[in-house]
Amino acid sequence: MAEQKLELLCCEAQLNELREVTRRIAIAARIKPFEAGLLVNNLRHLTHSIANPPQVQRSSDPKNDYLLALAQAGQAQYLVTGDKNGLLSLGHHQGTQIVTANWLANHLKMG
Repeated sequence: MAEQKLELLCCEAQLNELREVTRRIAIAARIKPFEAGLLVNNLRHLTHSIANPPQVQRSSDPKNDYLLALAQAGQAQYLVTGDKNGLLSLGHHQGTQIVTANWLANHLKMG
């Protein structure tokens, strides 16, 4: 079986959202602030950063449009999400298929 490679894309808006979410009381009780900081820093180093994604207005939740823009700018094959009511319901954006993590894991096993 041929080795498959995933390249992860990220942008500042996504890192900022992660910082915000990890500061919420329910999350901060589970993830210590220094661990959240390490997570953000590691993501910054392990991902391909897209500096200026285009403006996109397509999601039913405008807060998710930056993820569609990120996928578009990075010419992503997949956008992996658990957002059933928003992103997953779109199915695709430009050349990007919008899928769940389970779908992708099963697809990669079969490939």
